[in-house]
Formats: sequence, C-alpha cells, structure tokens
Amino acid sequence: LKEYFYNQYMIKTAGKEISLADSTENTVSDAKNLIDIVIDFIFDFRVPVKRGFELLPRDEEYFQYKCLLNRQCIICGKHADVHHIDEIGMGRNRNTIDHTKHHLMALCRIHHTEYHQIGPIAFSNRYHVSTTGIRLNADALKKIGVRGNYENNSINTPF
Repeated sequence: LKEYFYNQYMIKTAGKEISLADSTENTVSDAKNLIDIVIDFIFDFRVPVKRGFELLPRDEEYFQYKCLLNRQCIICGKHADVHHIDEIGMGRNRNTIDHTKHHLMALCRIHHTEYHQIGPIAFSNRYHVSTTGIRLNADALKKIGVRGNYENNSINTPF
C-alpha cells in the first residue's frame, strides 16, 4: 500500500516524489497531501476506520469533510447524522436557515447523543477530536442533502 500511495502522490503532483524520512526535503504540506490521498482511499474503498482519526495530524478538516460528505461518524465510521456544533433548534426551521454559517460534524446517533450528554469538552477529551467542526459551502451541503436557504450565501469555505 505504501508504494500505491507514493505512486498516487507522484500522479497528483506531476511526478514529484515524496519521502517521510527525517533527512527529506519534503515539507509538512507535502505530507498533508499524502495523508489526503490516504483519506480519499479510505472513503473511496470503504475501508472501516474505528480508530484512524487518532492517527491523523491535528489539522483534521479534510477528514471531517470526507466524513460529512460520506455521512460516516468521525468516531466509529457508522452511518452519521449531521451534528450542528452551533445549535439551531428551538423555534428555528432547519430547512430555511443558511447552514453555511454553522459548524458541522458527522456523528452517528450514539455519539451524537453522547456529545450532548457529556458536553463538548468531555467528548473531545474522550475521543481526542476537535469539537469545533467545519463549515461547508452551499454546494457541499446540497450534495449531502442538507436543505436550507442558500440564496444569500456569501461564505467562502474550501469545502
């Protein structure tokens, strides 16, 4: 698999080679690109990931994006709900708000409930994940089936 990922990196970077050795001239950005290739592989081939998140670097935005896009729980990999970090309930119609202004995370029903029961700090400590979530642009939200009012969307997010 290592050779496969290194070859995919070379294809993605027009022939640039990568090494993760201490004496390499590759940058952290190069390593992040390699990790993104591994993450794409995980989701493209539905590789079960139970503890893979802990192996990723602290900048886990791309992994969170892929979890949301594939509706897979960021903790256990099971089917996930879209969890709004910025709460939207109580009197607000989730079908008419602009979700691009909210931070989201993919959590299965069990982990979603646990998040609310123990709170974000305890949840973060238990699972070693950031609980800030990510923001998605209108196209990504529509792709995963989150209905809302996106006509006045001026948020420019990478996802």
